Amino acid sequence: MSAICALTHSVLQHGIYKSSTRYTSTTAKFVPFARVERVKPTDANSAESACNLDSNPHKLNLCGDFYRNPDGKPYVFQAVRKAKVSIVCDDTLSHEPQLPLGNPEFNRAANELILNKAAPALTQNRVLGIQTRSSLDALRLAAQFLRDKMRCSVCLLARPCSEQYERIFKQAGFICNTYQYYNEDKCELNIYGLVADLMTAPEGAVVLMDACAQNPTSLNLTIDEWKLIAHIVKCKRMIPIFHLELHGLASGDPAQDTWPVRYFADSGFDLLCVQSFVQNFGLYDDTLGHLMVVISNSTQLETVRDQFEATLVENSAECSSVFASRVVAKILNNVTLRNDWSQALKEIHQSMRQMRLALSNKLAILKTPGNWGQMKDQQGPHLYTNLKLPQLNQLRRRHIYVPNSGRINVGALKPNNVDYVAGAINDVMISTKADTAKDKDSNSNPLKCMQP
Repeated sequence: MSAICALTHSVLQHGIYKSSTRYTSTTAKFVPFARVERVKPTDANSAESACNLDSNPHKLNLCGDFYRNPDGKPYVFQAVRKAKVSIVCDDTLSHEPQLPLGNPEFNRAANELILNKAAPALTQNRVLGIQTRSSLDALRLAAQFLRDKMRCSVCLLARPCSEQYERIFKQAGFICNTYQYYNEDKCELNIYGLVADLMTAPEGAVVLMDACAQNPTSLNLTIDEWKLIAHIVKCKRMIPIFHLELHGLASGDPAQDTWPVRYFADSGFDLLCVQSFVQNFGLYDDTLGHLMVVISNSTQLETVRDQFEATLVENSAECSSVFASRVVAKILNNVTLRNDWSQALKEIHQSMRQMRLALSNKLAILKTPGNWGQMKDQQGPHLYTNLKLPQLNQLRRRHIYVPNSGRINVGALKPNNVDYVAGAINDVMISTKADTAKDKDSNSNPLKCMQP
């Protein structure tokens, strides 16, 4: 044995010696992870990263989705706090793994939040609920199911819309077309363009719509406009997908914010709806989403359920935490906790509305160039400014950080900083207007720069 060890030691030493004689200072060092490319940052992440690197004590981060308390920390719903304590102290709860579709109690409560308990679709057993980690995870699952199991190929997205939507549907294999939603010149909803694009869209297409506080414009359709859209979708045999990310925060009333989905379901549509429980429950550290599928024919429900379960098992997909689903189910099923939650939503909505009006009124007082009256028509925790990249860069030089989409987090606006933000926007817009005037003057007088 000692002879073998000695021989091995000799061979290793000889190999190391030969290796070292071949190595020179000019030989490239083997660094395998150097081939990994940098991740392209999103608009919001890029702005937030720049804000984090800014050492100015007066910097202001208007990115993100958090509604913050006066101390600048994420707001905690008292109903959520009470529900968490109750669940932790409940020794009767099971610790078995969740079913593929998630917590049944949560799925039932989430479906009823949108449709209400007496909805025909629920009483006729035509609704399927699936727990997910977020609304975007639910959207990925829906897109994959529509492409693989239902062989849909074309998707219609609003222009503008969240940058995540196109990425999700293209990854699922869809051809993504767009429909007009916002008129940048008038800073208002473009209902005529929207209707025209839907009417000329391919028959049988999947159409994705934000049910409330459209991302990024924060503008809503009226009831009559929704009814018109429903008629077009029915005539064109489209499959609607609704995204509910801010129900309860858009108007202060979840029932009002979910009305479009309820109208389509009560009208007999086959539809899908993804919803988030992050912002409207303050579950930033334990995210939770949900996918609801409404089927017009109850005999197809079992087949659809089996296919979704097979898809989830095949992809080894995991639901979000059991704890988060129990918290939401506890609040929605308990009268006292639900009233506390509903009251908190109204207070948050009122606070955000006051900040939106304060910013709009201040810009009007300053006579800031541009159309800022449309801010009052927006809803939800975000404010669409329609500011362009050069203007946003000027704001960042003033230590105010807004995503490239121009979408401000209203939850970050407070009485002690709203005037500062309005003043900065006013200065930037005046500067931009002056630069534009100079450019026009130069273009109209091409020989001016040559004059003595």
